[in-house]
Amino acid sequence: MRKMAMMVAVLMLAGCDAGKQAPTPKVSAADSVAEAPTPASDQWTIRVHLKEALSDMSYWLVEHHYPMYVVKVDGKEVVMIGPFDSKDAAEKSKTDIDAALVKGHRLSQLEVIPPKP
Repeated sequence: MRKMAMMVAVLMLAGCDAGKQAPTPKVSAADSVAEAPTPASDQWTIRVHLKEALSDMSYWLVEHHYPMYVVKVDGKEVVMIGPFDSKDAAEKSKTDIDAALVKGHRLSQLEVIPPKP
């Protein structure tokens, strides 16, 4: 009897909003989603040469608080880390990330990319 009462209660509650429309959220220009950052021409970046799924590596980088973004290069999605103000900062971060990748048993390789002229 208790199961029957529970099923009736669930079905009644499920039908409560049957005729109502969901309210449309009001989106202002300030609330809109910002586009992913693109590599700055005067700053250094680190390119990740993937040996695993892009989503897995992106999740791992975000989880470990590395500033990453995805760009398309020649129609292929590439994971980039940065930007960095100097070559020394990029090299130091590359060394730190390489160590974390080895510790996390990740196979991807990193390459420091100089600023575009």
